[in-house]
Amino acid sequence: MTSRFEIMPFGRALDEAAQLPEPTRLTVTCSPKHGLDESVAVALRARELGHDVTFHLAARMLRSREHLDGLLAALAAAGVDDALVLGGDASPPLGPYESAVALLPVVHEHPSRPRTLGIAGYPEGHPLVDDDALARAFEAKLPYADYVTTQLCFDPEAIVRFASGVAVPVIAGVPGRVDAAKLLEISVRVGVGPSLRYLQKQGGVRSLLKLAGGAAESLHADLAPREEIAGFHYFTFNRLLDTWSWVRSTTPEEVSR
Repeated sequence: MTSRFEIMPFGRALDEAAQLPEPTRLTVTCSPKHGLDESVAVALRARELGHDVTFHLAARMLRSREHLDGLLAALAAAGVDDALVLGGDASPPLGPYESAVALLPVVHEHPSRPRTLGIAGYPEGHPLVDDDALARAFEAKLPYADYVTTQLCFDPEAIVRFASGVAVPVIAGVPGRVDAAKLLEISVRVGVGPSLRYLQKQGGVRSLLKLAGGAAESLHADLAPREEIAGFHYFTFNRLLDTWSWVRSTTPEEVSR
């Protein structure tokens, strides 16, 4: 079972990446505020530091086919071997690609494509997409995918139910060692409502912060033995060293390349 550690392309991400004592698989996110080009710069620096990199390629943030060509060429030259192809949050789209469904066939056939491609999975649905449309999009993307990474989720059984019906490896998206209040804030923002209700049922509203704070340990313990799960994608919110050190102390074999 392998581990990936998500970093955001700002703040202390690269400083903490430079302090990791061994090569690690880092996934570099992107956002409308910082743009894909900034994310590429962070990805290239992470490679210079000796880390393997998964790049979050957001369809709606690509300005043109030429923009895509340039990004993929730069990533390939640096040895970035994996891309998680997502729709992205830019509204309206900056260019011709409105979704991962539209972008994936282009990347799949591209001469500078990464060796492996991943797609997102949503065990609890998507806050902006109805369930039927989400299912159709997932089926359209699956033929191009080497793996699926799930959205942040606190309910292990929801993750396992989702993974059991997927034909490619599923990497569970789980929180790292992050501040509980920050984690809940992000969870509400990305629509992780059912998971929050799951946590509430475990101890009531007064226990919600405490439970969220222990979500990393609890989810790891519940999911690690499950054969449906191929690995973990840790949402570190740039607390990379804390998360890496915890995973290293819990299951040392997971953080190896």
